[in-house]
Amino acid sequence: MKNLDAQRLIAESGLDYFKDASTFGALSDDAIRFLLKNGEIQRVETGETIFRAGEAANFFVVVLKGKVCYCREVNGERLNIRDVRFGEEVGYVSMIGLFNRKGSVYAGEPSTLLKIDSNLFFQLHIDYPSDFGILMLNLSRELARTIDGINNKLTAIAMSHGRE
Repeated sequence: MKNLDAQRLIAESGLDYFKDASTFGALSDDAIRFLLKNGEIQRVETGETIFRAGEAANFFVVVLKGKVCYCREVNGERLNIRDVRFGEEVGYVSMIGLFNRKGSVYAGEPSTLLKIDSNLFFQLHIDYPSDFGILMLNLSRELARTIDGINNKLTAIAMSHGRE
């Protein structure tokens, strides 16, 4: 895991690149800069652990480049539950739910991540209240899409069991 400089990343990618991220959709330029400059930007390589099941959930990550895999360990086997790609987040549910991590996250390929801890999340609320509201809508929308995907998988499983 290697920490990256926000200014350099913004200069290389351009601020418009980050505006295309679903988590940052409709946020002001200032709020995006605030998150990038005050969050922790990390470069991870394939297979690196971002967080593990059972750990305290005091941050979530937004994928800025690449892909990470959310996994659950079942009977000693790692099951990939979902892939998280550019602009999506992982870890928000356990952070906001105030419970320890239920799964682990690993880099599925070389990736750049923005770590937003609970203190930064709160500070965004104080310094950029309108943007915080938009961020909450974006996170809620992403959560809804995840729940919809889970419901689709459960429906398929239930239908396949009913046919046996």
